Amino acid sequence: MYDELKEISKRPRAFSIYTAETLWAEPHLAKMMLETHLSQETALASRPTEAIERFVDWLDTSFGLEAASICDLGCGPGLYANRFAERGAIVHGLDFSRNSIEHARRHAPLTGGRITYQTANYLSDPLPEEQDLITLIYCDLCALSSVQRRNLLTRIHRALKAGGKFILDVYSRKAFEGVVESVSFEQNLMNGFWSASDYFAFQHTFRYDHESVSLDRFTIIEKARTWDIYNWLKYFSKDEIRHELKDAGFSFVEFTGGFGIDRLDETTFGVIAGK
Repeated sequence: MYDELKEISKRPRAFSIYTAETLWAEPHLAKMMLETHLSQETALASRPTEAIERFVDWLDTSFGLEAASICDLGCGPGLYANRFAERGAIVHGLDFSRNSIEHARRHAPLTGGRITYQTANYLSDPLPEEQDLITLIYCDLCALSSVQRRNLLTRIHRALKAGGKFILDVYSRKAFEGVVESVSFEQNLMNGFWSASDYFAFQHTFRYDHESVSLDRFTIIEKARTWDIYNWLKYFSKDEIRHELKDAGFSFVEFTGGFGIDRLDETTFGVIAGK
């Protein structure tokens, strides 16, 4: 038991283990993640409807969605993509969660074929080409390692039309200031989120100060198995994200406020990158 607890408490090297597909593809977790995405009671997986609608209004006013080709990466259950299509955009939504894509298709607006949903991994599968706009919303980029980010940003740049825009948001260094290392242990942690059967779970939160990275490591102990989920987050300065985008070939980078419900929130900021 001592050796097992020591292993559970070990600090891994930043981004050394990647479990995102388990989080979104394992049947029970996929169901729970979809419910969390759709919930108005929590912002763990998506922003409230009011914030989503305000972002769509801003995007339409700033860039014009009517007849624009737009790819929503990590589209989830279509909370943004369906609204893009309602504004007249030609939309391609892409996500590796089959549950989320099926929900998005069921609730897609009747727009005469203006919206396509695809179950795919945007880190490895082909992206639609000649896009006016590509979005990556709710700080998805922050969950990726530097190698994954470099690969994805290069592929996004390639998929845009000349003059196209990439719109994303990221967690700020201000948010990193609030990360506190901790450990907790609970039976059926998070109200049964992790398994349909009875379980015990540890949550370890680690800070990586040199990299401005945090990790929430969840160790789930069921009767028949013990397994882990690693939720990594990278926190950016504006200079840092500008440098990564410029290295990927983007010609200009601008910043705007975060896309959250609170306009005064300094924990995220929006980024506009142009090809």
